[in-house]
Amino acid sequence: MKKSINLLKAACVVGLLTVLGMTNGYAQGLRTSYFMDNVPARLKMNPALQPARGYFNIPAIGALGLSISSNKLTIDDFVDIIENKNGFLESDKFMNRLDNKNTMNIDFTTDILSFGFYSGKGFWTVNLGARAIISASIPKTMFEFARYADKFQVGDKYDIKNMELHADIFSEIGLGYSRPVTDKLNIGGRFKVLVGIGNLDAKIDKIYVNAGEDMEKWEVTTKGKLEASMKGLELEYDSEHNYINDIDIDTPGISGFGFGVDLGASYKILNNLTVSAAIIDLGFINWSKSHTTIATTEGSHTYGEILGSIDPDDYENINPDDYENYVSNTDIFDLDLIQFTQEDAKSRKTTLRSTLNLGAEITLLNNKLGFGVLSSTQFTLPKSYSELTVSANYRPRNWFGATLSYSFLHSEFKTVGIGLKLGPIFIGSDYLMTKAPGDANRANAYIGCSIPLGKKRMDYRR
Repeated sequence: MKKSINLLKAACVVGLLTVLGMTNGYAQGLRTSYFMDNVPARLKMNPALQPARGYFNIPAIGALGLSISSNKLTIDDFVDIIENKNGFLESDKFMNRLDNKNTMNIDFTTDILSFGFYSGKGFWTVNLGARAIISASIPKTMFEFARYADKFQVGDKYDIKNMELHADIFSEIGLGYSRPVTDKLNIGGRFKVLVGIGNLDAKIDKIYVNAGEDMEKWEVTTKGKLEASMKGLELEYDSEHNYINDIDIDTPGISGFGFGVDLGASYKILNNLTVSAAIIDLGFINWSKSHTTIATTEGSHTYGEILGSIDPDDYENINPDDYENYVSNTDIFDLDLIQFTQEDAKSRKTTLRSTLNLGAEITLLNNKLGFGVLSSTQFTLPKSYSELTVSANYRPRNWFGATLSYSFLHSEFKTVGIGLKLGPIFIGSDYLMTKAPGDANRANAYIGCSIPLGKKRMDYRR
């Protein structure tokens, strides 16, 4: 007997998009591919890592990645929330699994067109791609409020603090170049022009709900800020109090521009030992004033009618079908609860969510076999994530390669990673599930399809 919950549901939808690729990771680069030296996907993680030869990625499907993660919620939880199956809030197992803060992240990336080629000792890359990054942090008290909102008694209070929702959607046009500086040192970089489609940063510092003496209304105290930049964003207002009560999107388009850069290097310490480092996605997007909405909430107001206004003693006298219909159509966490009021618009700047990669690999059998370790840290909102991955890499031919990896920090000893290159096709995952997929709270996948271009570089060993 649970109602749809707009705000919670919206955050959890974001969370699902954060969990469909499920890793405390990101689709910007598949860690398992980092040491697969003839796979173009690794260049996303370090622009200095030159492949054996040039490539042309098949449009749209040539480089497609998705990652999702949550510190507590599972795939089944998100499916239940998205499909509006009301039972998930009634589950003690679900509630007990929650942490005080429940973080969720999703990262989707695709290259619409991308290719790379050698010119002398230098290697050039060109790409036109799109990316969406969404993350949320929802406190346990929000779920508890949702569960018990229709059972409020006089004097019941809920203190919900520090809820966040962040989203970035943009496309990029990138030009990269790498070359050897010495016979041991390679450096590389990629410059990117960014076209902003949409951005959302919402922080709810407080929602304090007090049932008070009058059970027909809640006393609500709120504090928070919402900043959104998207062409076609339309707001609707409560006619009496002039607060925002609905948001709609009509014909989105270009809302801002920016620039980004990837920087990388690799150094051969010994003939069969190479270390590497890269910082990815240093940059920003400027969002235009004309497509920006800024709204705040701070103060107290009343909110009702509420389910608690139904006296429990009268439940038996209510037609069950009428009650179910009333409950299912009552939106507890809608914008009327928070009551955002619009502020003066202004242009704004947001930074990209950068990633730091540090790697080392030792190779055997003329580079056919390798063992590597990779540390990756993504500086995302509302929380940064780090992962440590070890891998065994087998690459006997240019057209065939296989990698088996294991990530320590978030796999809980229940998953492994696999990468496989077979001719032009590459598929991989950092978290291949070794338990029921619905019980997983992190997973990712990457698929690529590329056609070789040009000859192998002269110094390439196999």
